[in-house]
Amino acid sequence: MDGQLSAHAAHFEKQAEWCELLGSPFNAALLRGLARHIGQGGILDHLLLGGETPLSPEAADAGPLRIAGALHAMTLTGKSSVLAGLYPAGRPDWDIEEVLPAALAALEAHQDWVAQFILNPPQTNETRRSIALLPGFAALEGPLHLREIGASAGLNLHWDSFGYDGGSWSRAGTAGAPVITTEWTGPPPELPERFEVASRRGCDRAPLDITDPEHRLRLTAYIWPDQTDRLERLAAAMSIALEKGVQVDKADAADWLERELSGPLPEGTTVIYHSIAWQYFDAASDARARAAIEAAGAKADEMHRLAWLRFEHGKLFGGGDKAHKVDLVTWPGGRRRDIALADPHARSVRPV
Repeated sequence: MDGQLSAHAAHFEKQAEWCELLGSPFNAALLRGLARHIGQGGILDHLLLGGETPLSPEAADAGPLRIAGALHAMTLTGKSSVLAGLYPAGRPDWDIEEVLPAALAALEAHQDWVAQFILNPPQTNETRRSIALLPGFAALEGPLHLREIGASAGLNLHWDSFGYDGGSWSRAGTAGAPVITTEWTGPPPELPERFEVASRRGCDRAPLDITDPEHRLRLTAYIWPDQTDRLERLAAAMSIALEKGVQVDKADAADWLERELSGPLPEGTTVIYHSIAWQYFDAASDARARAAIEAAGAKADEMHRLAWLRFEHGKLFGGGDKAHKVDLVTWPGGRRRDIALADPHARSVRPV
């Protein structure tokens, strides 16, 4: 097998492990099955290497998730009615040995459409991650000026409208908002009666427009097909975003931070936050984004505060190298503190 294709096959297998770990046996079986067909000169080889922009087997390109997302989208739109009938929504007792040939046939039949779909990276806008960030927001003094990096469609800019249920504690949200659940281990977070949010904006290199049905389809397609709870939360979060409106600028994070933080900080607390986004930064963007935040922190005072709330793999910010976690840096002073440990989808959260 060609070296690039061999690396792609290994990446499909690795992503399958993550899907299994994060509660999607269907996507795990699908990606393992597809991996077996890489290197056979078929449609997968063409899509991965022969398209307008060949995909890298590196994790940042997320080739397996792009292909899986395209397949899910074809079931959601009815583009492949045969495949739709075999997916979890149409057949809860799915059989991957029936799904695989139908999936390959759908990729072949709609290869031009699929090639266009996979040009853009996956965006799940995982609303459950907001429950891991919540105690970090609660530690800050308002009014809050929310500034989210890697905001996708901006759904998590309205985290303060969501309902939350940690099992041993809960918090009501606004009518129609999603209820974010998790397995919460430890004492409940100390939350204010209400959060005072003065402004909210975000940025993304390829933001999705929540008012565009095609963009809503893309968000839905990247939710794993057998995770109905995630699909329901997404639908509710999109409804809230449509009702309240969001502002997500199309911009590189480093460029955007340099602009957003170039002037005086507003009165209150400016909160730079992100969840499972920083890992996609190259070294230059990483350095520039850090520098912009730290320079703004140097300007902070007791009336004009800055906070950097991060939900990322610990290795990115000097924490351990085997766990995702939430931590918080605040200025003036640049004090850093750990907030919680969580898996990447925040299915479980443990405050620290």
